[in-house]
Amino acid sequence: MDNYRPISKLSVLAKIFESLVSDQLKDFLIVNNILIPFQSGFRKGYSTITAATKVVDDIVSAIDCKESCAALFIHLSKAFDTVDHAILLKRLSKIGMSDNAIERFKNYLSSRYQCVTCEGIKSGEAELMVGVPQGSILGPLLFTIYINDICTNVDVAAHLYADDTIIYSTARSPYEALNKLQDAFTVLQKNLLKLKLVLNSKKTKFMLFTHSRNVQDLPQIITLYNQKIERVSCYNYLGFLLDEKLTFNPHVDKLVKKLRVKLRFYYGNKACFNLKARKELVAATFLSVVDYGDILYMHAAKSVLRSLDSVYHSALRFVTKAEYFTHHCSLYSLSGWPPLSIRRQHHWLIFIYKAVLGLLPSYILVFSFVENNRYNLRSNNSILFTTPAVKSEFGKIAFRYNAPSTWNALQKQLKISTIIPLNDFKLYVAETFS
Repeated sequence: MDNYRPISKLSVLAKIFESLVSDQLKDFLIVNNILIPFQSGFRKGYSTITAATKVVDDIVSAIDCKESCAALFIHLSKAFDTVDHAILLKRLSKIGMSDNAIERFKNYLSSRYQCVTCEGIKSGEAELMVGVPQGSILGPLLFTIYINDICTNVDVAAHLYADDTIIYSTARSPYEALNKLQDAFTVLQKNLLKLKLVLNSKKTKFMLFTHSRNVQDLPQIITLYNQKIERVSCYNYLGFLLDEKLTFNPHVDKLVKKLRVKLRFYYGNKACFNLKARKELVAATFLSVVDYGDILYMHAAKSVLRSLDSVYHSALRFVTKAEYFTHHCSLYSLSGWPPLSIRRQHHWLIFIYKAVLGLLPSYILVFSFVENNRYNLRSNNSILFTTPAVKSEFGKIAFRYNAPSTWNALQKQLKISTIIPLNDFKLYVAETFS
């Protein structure tokens, strides 16, 4: 019964109304600067990609400085279903909502009932006293407000994406990093108790990122109830399988296995699709999976990325109906799709340019772009940025180094002297790297 939760039946009209209210609420949160900077859920310009980029950048930079980083991935039990209505309404009042608006939200949350149907037998109805409606538009946004300050007095780095929370500490030694993390975890748990949210200690995990070989007899991470948190070597964070060496090799291996399942479906049903349908199918269900977060896993070993190329070529053979021994260059030409390395390069350059334009969160912008314009250099009519020093080759995969370094190399070809619209830049990149 651990995963027993209600399914909300919401009318189409209610969802339309919720969408309008959600837009107003988002504007209110932006104008009044309510949400903490490191909450990336349900905000324009924020995404799982920006959140993961920030976290990975911090970890890489710590290791490059010969420090250790201990990270704790928080998992809450039925987070959306345990929101206390009274506490939520108080929080809405605290952020400056009018009494009239709060009364409307109170009405939205109240008078919801649940029942159970089993083998055609329906139970009696019981009123829902907690939780935000599952599948609603307003629910996730209200939950974001509810947990906005759970990291108050948590003296380590933290990042939130809705109910996905990570806290991480850096220090000169693994022992010190874990002790700092434990102290922060204790504070966080007390904050969760105040909100009546329940920590799932079995699904909460911690990882240690370090170059130190002295990793024996390290302290355990424990809960307030003396439950030990398991240390893992890999963790699926926001769809990215992070490994303790940040090679991203396990992530790509898992991705390849997932794509092979899709390939079996494609070839098993190939008689059902014409050329247009095959291309649309692969674009929607294959490329979308490959493209997700490729600016992070692009740092995986070349041998591992070649296995991804192999399944991509199989997908192209399905689309084009080419023979098995058709060269991959011919597959690119027949399908009109570029190699995956080019796709990753396009996505990476566009991500960097969004940072240049200020279209990404502030925690991305501080990486040598907008806020450091006084260091900008102009030579040969090209906009350049300073590249921060790193102490190792590993440090070069950090966004704060890799982004300006890539940009400056790009400028040798593009020589952009003034900021141009994003769509023009996309066209520029597509024409230059095709």
